[in-house]
Amino acid sequence: MSATSLLLILLLVVVTLLVGGSVLFLLHHHPSWSAPVAGALAAMMLMITAVTVLVNVTRS
Repeated sequence: MSATSLLLILLLVVVTLLVGGSVLFLLHHHPSWSAPVAGALAAMMLMITAVTVLVNVTRS
């Protein structure tokens, strides 16, 4: 793997962990925000999927 791919994977892992921790904090302190947070998580997963597909396409 190239250094760029490894850095991109590391960035995705860090962002995912930060968002996950933020979601846990929000849901613990504001349970009424469950629906908007679920939408934000869905958008994040869609972005991660798109980036993963782009990385795989450019590698091959």
